[in-house]
Amino acid sequence: MGGLASAFGEPTAMSPQQVAGDALSASGQQLQDINIPAAVESQAGSNYNQTGPTGSLTYGQIGTGPGGVPIYGTTTALSGPQQGLLNTLQGTQQTAGSQAGNLLTGANYGAAQPSDVIGNLTSGLTQQNTNEYLQAEQPFFTTQTQQLDTQLRNQGLAPGQPAYDNAMRSLNVNQGLTTAGATAAFEPTAFSQATQEYELPAALSTQLAGFGAPANPLTELQGGSALNVQTPNTSANLSALSQTAQNQYQDQQNQYNAMISGLMGAGNAALGIAGL
Repeated sequence: MGGLASAFGEPTAMSPQQVAGDALSASGQQLQDINIPAAVESQAGSNYNQTGPTGSLTYGQIGTGPGGVPIYGTTTALSGPQQGLLNTLQGTQQTAGSQAGNLLTGANYGAAQPSDVIGNLTSGLTQQNTNEYLQAEQPFFTTQTQQLDTQLRNQGLAPGQPAYDNAMRSLNVNQGLTTAGATAAFEPTAFSQATQEYELPAALSTQLAGFGAPANPLTELQGGSALNVQTPNTSANLSALSQTAQNQYQDQQNQYNAMISGLMGAGNAALGIAGL
């Protein structure tokens, strides 16, 4: 710290660089002597072995870091029944993950435009529904035709005559319109079904892949604490040391001024006595 350069030298104030150097030195010493040992003890005390119904977690020092700080490792082990369940689960997950890939391969996504695939599926489903509708309605249409034929013949009309042919043609048109209306009604449902069928492999493979994702079976075992070294408050140290240095400098300056004043007073007194 600053002081008297000589018996009568004026005190010298410390520079900011000197104050900063002292502060950093003090912080480093504090870190070495106080914080690190306390942090190491806290970490070691938190790394306690644990045993539960599903398994265990144990700690052990596996090395030494900079400054002699110990490095810990953990070992987890499942109980026998839990290990068996995990093996079964992992086997099932492996199968699910493999089947997810098989589903995507079978779907052959990317080989054709989705609109084309869904459109073809829609057309096929619509035609299938229409055929089923016609199969169910054909007996009714046949009965209608037979009844109209009998009615026209009872009226003295026969096939080939304009009145007969027009009446039968009108019936055929009405039956065709009925079939067309049914087909139009089938198409939206067929489109929705085709879209679901196209997207089904992707949806199932996503679910299977998610089920096959690995998981942590020891989530209930809590790990110990990490090494937590408190960093010295360098700013506060700098401020405190700077203030201390300033106070010391001010005290020495006051002492110096008082000494000079005393010497000057004694000199004046001696001169006064000599002049008598």
